[in-house]
Amino acid sequence: MRSNSKPVTQRQLRVAEQIRHILAECFQRGNVPKDFLDCPPVSVMEVKVSPDFSYCKAYLSVLAIKQASTADLVKALNKQAGFFRKILGTKIRLRLTPEIRFFADGAQAEADKIDALLASEKVQRDLVERAEEDDAGN
Repeated sequence: MRSNSKPVTQRQLRVAEQIRHILAECFQRGNVPKDFLDCPPVSVMEVKVSPDFSYCKAYLSVLAIKQASTADLVKALNKQAGFFRKILGTKIRLRLTPEIRFFADGAQAEADKIDALLASEKVQRDLVERAEEDDAGN
C-alpha cells in the first residue's frame, strides 16, 4: 500500500460488503450471463471499493478447478462486467454504480503451498527430532 493513501472509511467497508453480498447472490442463484450457467461454484471472498466509489475490485475463489482455469474464468467475467454492474445498479443506492473488476483470490493457492511445505519430509523429520529431544529432556 502506498504511504500517501488514505485509510479505508467505514462507509467504504459497508458498501464493499453490500457489493460482496449482491455478487455472491448472483453466483449462488445463477443470475449470470448464459455463458456462465455451467461454471463451477464461485465464492466472492472480498470486495474493495475506491474512495470515490467509482471502482471496485472483487476477489473470487473458484472451487474445484485449477489456478490456470481460474484465471481464464476471471478473464471471461471481466468481459461480462457490465452485466454485473447493471445488476449492482438496481440493488444498491449510490450516486454512481461502481465499475467492477474481477480478480482471482490467491489465498487458497498460498494455503496449499504452506500445507505442502508442512507435509514435506524435511519438516516432518525436524518435528520428529524435536519431539524426541523434548521427551529425552523430561
